[in-house]
Amino acid sequence: MSAFFPLFWTLGWALVCQVLLFRYGIFWGGYGLLAIHLYGLLKMPVGWPPTTYLLLAAVTGGIMDVVCFTGGMHLAASVTLGMAYPTLTAAMESREGLRQGHVLDPFQDGWVRYGIFAALGLAVYWGVLFALQNGWSLMGRTLGQTALSTLFNVGAFMLIQGLLNRPTRGDQRGVSAYPWS
Repeated sequence: MSAFFPLFWTLGWALVCQVLLFRYGIFWGGYGLLAIHLYGLLKMPVGWPPTTYLLLAAVTGGIMDVVCFTGGMHLAASVTLGMAYPTLTAAMESREGLRQGHVLDPFQDGWVRYGIFAALGLAVYWGVLFALQNGWSLMGRTLGQTALSTLFNVGAFMLIQGLLNRPTRGDQRGVSAYPWS
């Protein structure tokens, strides 16, 4: 049960922030949407049964649908992300592999690997959401919205990682979270 607490804490504050602060985070004429609740979904540990990912993503998407009145679009996108999550984590593992319960983050896995992982997960989510929203006739708009929202959210997630998940030295002093400083 102790493995669930950090995930539920992160997912809980991400959902609350999304609902209370970033619900209307729409930029550039609808091409850039901010989705902090996905930060919580991308912090799911490796090695759980696939149905656990699916159910956790479905509950998160359902909450977003109820709050945002989107009629199941967030649920469909979240469930697709939940189904793809084991494949995404398997694609991002290093030569040593990923241990049971590992959570992908830039301090252990590297900033580039984490950025690619977040981009792939966000692209799956946004691709489904915008495809449902726009339909087949607006596929160019769907691809543009998916690309811009993915890049926007990857930048936001990197910023969140650096601000909230700072590594510490052995003497408990904080060190710089970003590799360039």
